[in-house]
Amino acid sequence: MFKVVVSDLDGTLLNGQHQISSRTRDTLHRLVDQGVKFVVATGRHHVDVRSIRDALGLDIYLITSNGAVVHDKQDQLVYNQALPATVAAELIALERDPSIHINVYYGDEWLVEEELPWLLQFHHDSGFSYRLADLANHPKDRVNKVFYIGDHDKLLKIEAHLNQQYGDRINVTFSLPDCLEVMHAGVHKGNAVRAVLEQHGLEMSQAVAFGDGMNDFEMLSMVGRGVVMGNAHDRLKQALPEHEQTLTSDEDGVAVYLEKLFASQTR
Repeated sequence: MFKVVVSDLDGTLLNGQHQISSRTRDTLHRLVDQGVKFVVATGRHHVDVRSIRDALGLDIYLITSNGAVVHDKQDQLVYNQALPATVAAELIALERDPSIHINVYYGDEWLVEEELPWLLQFHHDSGFSYRLADLANHPKDRVNKVFYIGDHDKLLKIEAHLNQQYGDRINVTFSLPDCLEVMHAGVHKGNAVRAVLEQHGLEMSQAVAFGDGMNDFEMLSMVGRGVVMGNAHDRLKQALPEHEQTLTSDEDGVAVYLEKLFASQTR
């Protein structure tokens, strides 16, 4: 019997308007009231996700920056694995096409080198925003994630270069086809979920998880049941061909699946 639900946000729990539908919210509240634990696991920044959690109205663990940061129900930081400062500096200085935009999650801040107003649509409800910074001369001691945004084919070249140069010293993954993210080695949602469950004496086999991007691959592979969203990237579907799929995020895929799953568990 599953005792834990873990969900990604964008393209999974959130619909195309970057919001949680009333059906999804009601379903999660019913399950939590029945004793099921719920955990958010996202590539988003923890400051950004706090408002989403508040809108959901549940006291839950927040796994953010793809597992580099974990906050408990009281919003206390319980885990943080930043990139080594030397590696962060090299990632920021990486030679790249001018059309590729670099972003940095540094402590409580989101830093960019240039104005990127179109990115703010993802954070309209939370009000979370970037700050312009001279990244080359900014401190590198608390960089949780570096991510590059741009054309997918150009990002594939960066991915190949980084994997060749750093090997298992970093974790490189796509959250979206146009967003390539880099964290410390061993940092991914799967390891963060396992750490949270161990604190509660629970096994990964007792969790069901939902995701739509390659940054969900480890998490979906490690839990008792990993469910792929109908709108998931082809790369994830190809990587997990045997995994169950649910409807798209715009069709309340998480809620629909959970309603059926827990109805069958209580029969």
